[in-house]
Amino acid sequence: MADDGRSTTVTIKYGKGHEDSWVTFRGTPEAVFEDIASFFGFNCETLTGLAPSELVVEATQAAQSATHVVRGLDARIVPSQPAPQAGDPWTATEEPAKAQSGSKALLEQVSACRTTDELKRLWAENQSAFGDQAVMDAWKARGRSLAGS
Repeated sequence: MADDGRSTTVTIKYGKGHEDSWVTFRGTPEAVFEDIASFFGFNCETLTGLAPSELVVEATQAAQSATHVVRGLDARIVPSQPAPQAGDPWTATEEPAKAQSGSKALLEQVSACRTTDELKRLWAENQSAFGDQAVMDAWKARGRSLAGS
């Protein structure tokens, strides 16, 4: 597609009625192609070799299918990966739970060490986890226990 100064306009309708939403793209054919692909979240690798008219058909089908599902099922569109919300109490409780499960596993490994060399190796392989005071205390206590036996 050569840029000969002409502009392309593509309108993709989300339904057949005039009251339905639509989106319009304007620019060079290349820019419109890229904008449509980006807007609809299409994988660029799968678009290789696709004619602009075929992309418009795919985008129209995606738009109208979404409208059909939303109306037919009285559904809502939800992001596939919601953005983390600052101050979200659910997100705040998930992060410590992940850290706790990692700490718990490491505490079990500390208890399972049979020699001080195993303890040293565990520390060397997991140094960042020893920032957790409970892990460090358990590691030191296990070291004292093994040294005393």
